[in-house]
Amino acid sequence: MARYILTLLLLATTAANASEELTPEAPSEPSPLTSTIGLGYQALSGNSDSQTMNGNVALTYTKGRYQTNADAKFIMAKKNGQEDKRKLSTSLKSKRMIRDGYYFYGNGSYIDDRYGPYYADSIVSTGIGYRLFSYETFQTLVDIGPGFRHQDPNLDEIKSDSIVKQEVVNEMVLQSTIDMQWKPLKSLTLSAKFNFISGKSNTTLESSFNATNAITDNIALNLGYTQTYYSWVPEGMKNSDTTTTISLIYTI
Repeated sequence: MARYILTLLLLATTAANASEELTPEAPSEPSPLTSTIGLGYQALSGNSDSQTMNGNVALTYTKGRYQTNADAKFIMAKKNGQEDKRKLSTSLKSKRMIRDGYYFYGNGSYIDDRYGPYYADSIVSTGIGYRLFSYETFQTLVDIGPGFRHQDPNLDEIKSDSIVKQEVVNEMVLQSTIDMQWKPLKSLTLSAKFNFISGKSNTTLESSFNATNAITDNIALNLGYTQTYYSWVPEGMKNSDTTTTISLIYTI
């Protein structure tokens, strides 16, 4: 793990020095589109223990009352010279502000995992949300709505330690999200996100915590911790899994 951290810090220092040498002209007005690219180290624990590198791309488009957030994450690991894990996860969420802090939203997520318990795991939902707090350095968004879940089990990879129903799942679900962000310092951003999905096959609660420290205007170091709780697991398994990440993020 120390080797990965040192590599990230070396990349950050190199990029920071390069950014000091370049002085791009400031745009006449802020662009409605911002994007970030991340590269990092990830450690899993709980029902599985592994260490790997990961990459992610995130886009945010804001125009008037509309805001769209999209991201894609890719994980690949090798064991004994052979590919052991390859996972792609994507999500898209679009919001339209109404009035007095309320908004409509549409949300979709998709996971393609060649070596995991599911070939495909997707959810779509829509509903209404409310901007509970909105200050210069702190805000909280809460939303809830019905949705639909589709899961296609990977019968070739299912093992006794896989949290998976061994049949295709098509069901209505209820999804709710709480998203909080706090900026106590100019260079430091703390965030917490809770995503609740309840369905007949399983109910999950994913809690994510992130600390992002800006190194330059475009480069930041991110520390993240995610815990996922499952209401149903096979006998003898733990009800929660955790993921810890250390990433270097570049904002365009």
